[in-house]
Amino acid sequence: MQRFEALRELSREHHEALVLARRARDAAAEPHSAATQAQCAHLLERWAAQFKPHFALEEQTLLPALARAGQAASAAVALQQHAALRQLVERIRGGDAHALALWGEAMDTHVRFEERALFPLAETVLGPSVLADVMDRPAIDPV
Repeated sequence: MQRFEALRELSREHHEALVLARRARDAAAEPHSAATQAQCAHLLERWAAQFKPHFALEEQTLLPALARAGQAASAAVALQQHAALRQLVERIRGGDAHALALWGEAMDTHVRFEERALFPLAETVLGPSVLADVMDRPAIDPV
């Protein structure tokens, strides 16, 4: 499906998220292996570099715009998914390699929700010009 320009970069980032989710689920089969530990480290690196800013951008721009447009329930689902993913990242950061599979499943579910439900909703409810205006604002780096 062709995305509105304002959402294309977020959609592109979802591809990496799905690849990382699959790798996380695969690596979790052997939680004490060196490969699994390497996957944990890689996930934490990509979280800091890409996914944390990605979530911040959505939370500071897209989700509030959807809530203002009467779509608070859908925005709340995305926020809940973000919170769950953050909690799993903290477990991984704390050395819980078993959380890898859970993170992989949660990220896969989240990306599919955004691509199949949230982004099409935003394109319909907000339209291209409002969406472009909303997404043109830089996110503040989250704490």
